[in-house]
Amino acid sequence: MSEVQAPEREARLAVRQHARRLMRDPLDVSAHFARLHASLELPGSEPAQGALADIFVSFGEREESLKRTALQMARDRLAAHAARWFEAQAGQARLSRITPLATRWSVLARPSADISTRARRCSVDDSRALADQVVKAFDDADAPAQQAFLHHCVTCHDNLAFMLARRALLRMGAALPPEWQAVSQQLEQPRAFA
Repeated sequence: MSEVQAPEREARLAVRQHARRLMRDPLDVSAHFARLHASLELPGSEPAQGALADIFVSFGEREESLKRTALQMARDRLAAHAARWFEAQAGQARLSRITPLATRWSVLARPSADISTRARRCSVDDSRALADQVVKAFDDADAPAQQAFLHHCVTCHDNLAFMLARRALLRMGAALPPEWQAVSQQLEQPRAFA
């Protein structure tokens, strides 16, 4: 795994520091916004969405302008559907502490079980990173890394990572080994539990 660069490391430390402040006082507006700012310094959408979910869990309809300001800051980092969900909640009461808008970066909100198996086990950011890594592993003829990726896809039911990697490899003209077809078929099967 690559080393975390200094600015990212500092942003992670700031996110943790402000999270500790929020655990002591969930209504500390300056801690919420400082944490959101630090989250926006991190790659991917998950840190910012987690911080935003904590704001929406902490504040209700009387703090609509505060929530809209936070949403405006994070909007460009959010998936379109997440931005719409937050937008619909901006003028409403506090979100339930258990919400599908929470991420593993949330400290006050908790992710709902009412999300996909893949989302419970890994984030969209993780799936994209894994897909990028296996494309490189394919170029490097790194069979163990490819097998580890396929195992992850089946174990975590990570259709997103598999689909992204498969599409990228096919666009490159790669001939996929038979294991890829087997995993594709496994991922298409309905799961009895999830």
